[in-house]
Formats: sequence, structure tokens, C-alpha cells
Amino acid sequence: MGSVGVVSVGFGLLLALVHFFSENMSPAKGPTRFRVISFAAGISIAYLFLDLLPHTYEAAHNLRQWVFLFLLIGFSGFHLAEKYIYQHADRQVLAKELKEVHSVAFFAYHFFVGVALESKVREGIAEGVFFLVPVVLHSFLSGASMSSIHGEVRENLPTKILLSLSTLMGLVIALLLGVRPIVSNILISLIAGILLYVIVREFLPEKEEGRPLYFILGLTAFIALDLLLRNGGQ
Repeated sequence: MGSVGVVSVGFGLLLALVHFFSENMSPAKGPTRFRVISFAAGISIAYLFLDLLPHTYEAAHNLRQWVFLFLLIGFSGFHLAEKYIYQHADRQVLAKELKEVHSVAFFAYHFFVGVALESKVREGIAEGVFFLVPVVLHSFLSGASMSSIHGEVRENLPTKILLSLSTLMGLVIALLLGVRPIVSNILISLIAGILLYVIVREFLPEKEEGRPLYFILGLTAFIALDLLLRNGGQ
């Protein structure tokens, strides 16, 4: 296994731990949570506009205008899936179906994140780190975290382990089979659309809940990391 494989697996294991322990890692409601979310929003917004969207635009070389369609599919598809789950969550008749839909959606999304992460690491360690940071924040702060999965599923240890390993499994499959650039570009465009939705919907606190100072600190932290890693790689 080359350096790309070692780093990719390391990132996958890190995300598996984040998924598994996300319930304990996510801060409770209150001032601390607002600070953390504002800081995470600053990092995520900076990553989205300075790295992910420019790379998605570059993918238009292979996908042409289709890149924007996949962005839209990622954004609207995640929104519709979330709305379906929340609007039917209190209906006892659909309880079992919702658990299955939510779990399958969680696994599929993070599996494809793993495939996309492997291609990012292949571009360079810095690209892998930039992609990893907002995904980690998303994994334990957003409504798509393990903590949002139904309690019965989380308490079933084999199922919880399987869901937690979803990103690592995507990484391993990508390493073993290889992923064509066009497939990687499609997945990254879809994930960019999803992250755009998550950042706007969940990472940007509403009204008086936000902490502007921590948002600015998040922006500054990512920009500093960007400059450090890119200049260090030259």
C-alpha cells in the first residue's frame, strides 16, 4: 500500500471514530454550541468558496455544464430526503421504514464521501485535509450525524459499527478498484451541493444565535491553513 493508501485509510479511520462517538462529541445546546457551530461555519464557508467550488468548476472541463446539474442534485436531493424523514418521523406506521431509509441514506452518503476523499488524497495531502475538515465537522454537528439516527439503530452495536465504517469502506473500495476521474468529479460535485445545503441550513446560526467573532476565527483559521499547506507544498 502506497502513501496515498496509508493516508486515505488513516483519514477513513478518523472519520469512523468521529461517526461512532459523534453523540458524545457534539456540544449540547447553549452558548458553547453556538460558538462551535459559528467557528465550524467559518471554516466550512471558506473551504466551500476557496477550494471545493473552484475545483468543482474545474471539473466542468470533463463534465461541461453537467457539473452544475450534479451540484443541484446534491443540494436539492439532500433537502428533499431530510424533509421526508422529518415530516414523517412521528408517524408510527412508518417508523420502521424511516429507520431503514435514514440508515441507508447515511451509509450511502458517507460511502461516497469515502470514494471522493480517496481521489482528493490522490491529488495531494493538502487537498485531502481540506476535504476532510468540513466533512468531520459535518459528521458530528449536522442533522446527518450519527446522533440523528434513530436510537434503536444507534444502540444496535453491529449496525452502529457498520454505519461508522461507511466512509472507510468507500475509501477501501476506491483504493482497490480505482475510480475514473469523471466519476470522482461527479461525486465531488454532488457532495459540494450537499455541503452547500448543510452549511446554509445548519451551520449558519439564525438571528441572535450566531457568534460573529467565532465565525471570523473559523474563516481565518482555514485561510491560514490553506496558505500554510499550499506554500509548504511548493
